[in-house]
Amino acid sequence: MPSYDRVCFPLADPQRRLLDRLGACADPSAYVSFLAHHVRGPLDLPRLRRAVDALTARHEPLRTAFPADEDGTVRRQCVEEPDAMPWELTVFDTPPVPAGPPLPRSDEDTLLRNFARRPFDLVRGPLARVLVVRRAAEDHLVVLAVHLLAADGWSLRILLDELGEYYADAGRATALLPPLAIQYADWAHWQAGRAARPESPLPRIPARPADGPGRRLRTAPVPVPAAGRLARQERVPLFTVLLTAFVLAARGPAASRVLVDVPVSGRDHPQLGVLAGYFIRLHRLDVSLPDAITFRQAVRRVQGAWAEAEETDAASSRLAHPPTGTGPAGDPAPAAGGVPLFSYRARDVQPRLRLEGCSVTEAPWLHDAAKVDLGLITDRVGDAVHPVLEFRPSVVPERAADRLGRSFAVLLDKAAADPDETVDPLAAGAP
Repeated sequence: MPSYDRVCFPLADPQRRLLDRLGACADPSAYVSFLAHHVRGPLDLPRLRRAVDALTARHEPLRTAFPADEDGTVRRQCVEEPDAMPWELTVFDTPPVPAGPPLPRSDEDTLLRNFARRPFDLVRGPLARVLVVRRAAEDHLVVLAVHLLAADGWSLRILLDELGEYYADAGRATALLPPLAIQYADWAHWQAGRAARPESPLPRIPARPADGPGRRLRTAPVPVPAAGRLARQERVPLFTVLLTAFVLAARGPAASRVLVDVPVSGRDHPQLGVLAGYFIRLHRLDVSLPDAITFRQAVRRVQGAWAEAEETDAASSRLAHPPTGTGPAGDPAPAAGGVPLFSYRARDVQPRLRLEGCSVTEAPWLHDAAKVDLGLITDRVGDAVHPVLEFRPSVVPERAADRLGRSFAVLLDKAAADPDETVDPLAAGAP
């Protein structure tokens, strides 16, 4: 048995950085993940309630609170018993079941916005809630909201998979899911006892308090088969080619150097792969780009900068056990002000909800908020990536953010046509 306190314990490094950013954020809802699904079929609400309760009992971060000290600073977290911190599960009937006129879409959007804007109480918890909009007897919209302090993007896949298992058969799921050998508390204690991390050799750009709400905009899907061929030629992941297009799109006029933040999973050991929690770290890439450079040459420079960032991270976080490496993470972490962020989520880490006896599809609802001044979040779906622009209009005008998204798509298209053609810095420059 561990000799340390597993009920109240120190913050882990990623949580501390996240809370620093949250304190300066104009819109706390930007730090909440929203998963909206359209559920057709006989949704059993009592079964859903029991499944949520079982999930909360299994993963301690879902029932963790963050009390502040006397000076108002959050330095620790406290785990509650499962029955002391049940999730809120709200059911909104529209139309009145079993019959009635449908709720206008604008009214439903208002309902969702109000749900998203309602802040979580970090001191009391819980940091997750569920909204069920009953459109008809067998037509529901189910929205899961989880604060990043409780679950990062990787965690969302775990939570939705296990929620489906518990919904199908709570007893069977309990028998089939192996007990968690460790919890987030164990990792947080290891973090607290680790030697201080050395400073990054890259320039430190201080975070600037947000002075206005953010925006999220979906852009047109971008085909990637040709980018995949270039990745195979260069023996790099598709992620590297996509990141290269973003780096070139984010390059300022006459700039020979680009800084880009990329979130990585931070799960350095196999035991961490099944835990919910916030593990995200940032790799800050410093990429030198001369004016006369081809896309292929840029890919090689980006790959070199990525290797340097990984080496810096590895040198500053040596584990007591052998690391398994890090890769692109699912959910974007907060970036320091002024540095654009790029995030890529492959198909195998995207969350999917399955509810026995129902047809479940992702609902096309996107919460309009931003954690960063400028970022591009890309999800791989089939043979295309589906980008979402995230930006703060007070810092980056919408037309400039839109230009970045269009440049990203144009650069990938040109790279497919001829990766050895010199990239025009004016055509692919930053907003």
